[in-house]
Amino acid sequence: MNSFKYKTLFKVISEQTDLPDNAVIADLGCKDATFLLAFQEAFPEKIKSAVGVDITDKRFKDVKHKKPIKLKVMDCSKKLKFADNTFDFVFTKDMFECVSDKDLLVREIHRILKPGGVVISVNCDWDSVTYNGENKQLISKALQAYAVTKQPWMDDLDSWIGRRMYGFFNKSNLFESSVSVYNVVETDFTEGTFGYDLSMDIAWLYKENTGALKEKEYNEFIDNLKSAQNKGLYIFSKPYYIYKGIKK
Repeated sequence: MNSFKYKTLFKVISEQTDLPDNAVIADLGCKDATFLLAFQEAFPEKIKSAVGVDITDKRFKDVKHKKPIKLKVMDCSKKLKFADNTFDFVFTKDMFECVSDKDLLVREIHRILKPGGVVISVNCDWDSVTYNGENKQLISKALQAYAVTKQPWMDDLDSWIGRRMYGFFNKSNLFESSVSVYNVVETDFTEGTFGYDLSMDIAWLYKENTGALKEKEYNEFIDNLKSAQNKGLYIFSKPYYIYKGIKK
């Protein structure tokens, strides 16, 4: 995989993935195709064709992909530009919270899946992410602000998407549904980890003048995490809900 921090998460996902021979697969909201490449690596003899789509191609330029992978620009908040019964397997990660009409996307995934096809949708429950540190109020403020402040490219934002994902699919009565949870737990605040990378992402709250977090508050937030690390008190937790649906 081209991103080592996802290896354990992908292992859990791949254990729930049973592709048929000559499988046709799609990753909706693929970003830099990390997971699409991982599926290709994990199931090299199974995949006939694979397509990754995202709302922009800005992350495509550095993707080192080869056949059978293709990357396309597509807005997943609208009707998907795929024919009915195209895919054996559809994957999404951290994309549903950005789409306003989630029921439409559920129906579209059902439409493009072949009979008996499988969807796996993986979503962080952002309101359940935690750091340990001394200033509980500030850390909670930073996490909550990041969870509920919509970024410009987002169509929608739902910080409870992890816990809600099962319901969106199950209520449609279009899938046989199941759900599990994989919790990322880290005890080191180091570059390349989930916790470190999220702390860097949170900086956009003050850099883009959102008003949700001041630069002084952000710097104190980072100092809290570094202090917790130095004292052996640091811990980071991030739950991923893994929904699996089989098309009825």
